[in-house]
Amino acid sequence: MPIDAFYMDKYPVTTANYAAYLHATGYKPAPGHEYRWLLNWKGALEPPAAIADLPVTYVSMQEARDYCSWANGGSRLPNEWEWQYAAQGTDGRTYPWGSDKDQSKYPTLHGGNDFLGSEPVDKYSPAGDSPFGVGGLVGNVWQYTTEVQDAHTRGVILRGGSNYRPAGSLWYFPQALLYYHIWTYNPRFSSLKVLPASPRAQHPQ
Repeated sequence: MPIDAFYMDKYPVTTANYAAYLHATGYKPAPGHEYRWLLNWKGALEPPAAIADLPVTYVSMQEARDYCSWANGGSRLPNEWEWQYAAQGTDGRTYPWGSDKDQSKYPTLHGGNDFLGSEPVDKYSPAGDSPFGVGGLVGNVWQYTTEVQDAHTRGVILRGGSNYRPAGSLWYFPQALLYYHIWTYNPRFSSLKVLPASPRAQHPQ
């Protein structure tokens, strides 16, 4: 399918990026809508230093959209097919970095009852980057793409998979890693800028 040119952030939006947005805009959830918002920030509007380079999580779809509208002078969430193109390119590779399942290029899966947290967005770059140099696409936290809607249904497609699979769950991680290029349904997000834009990972025209 034809895809218009776009720029995509090299890494997922970090907690530090999101804190800059909060300071610039003064955003806070409406009263009664604070449940689990930025849960791992422990009630602060500045993330703990230890998680500054982790992908931001515990934000709603609308909050992700609002951040993107602010970022880079005006951006948006990627469509599912734009995320797919940025991750896979055109050569049919299985993973962003190629077709070898190399554990050194993506986060290690954790299971059980305790979530140990995500990993820094740039930890596996450049070895785990896609053909366009986009990093952090697979196996860290679920990633928002834009909403899909028709006359009967409405939903959002999450991509990329997570480094955590709760005890007894089969759907959180394995198929997202092994078949991350198939549509899948605690996410993070990247902002996407439609041309013209400042330099980002670019889809060639």
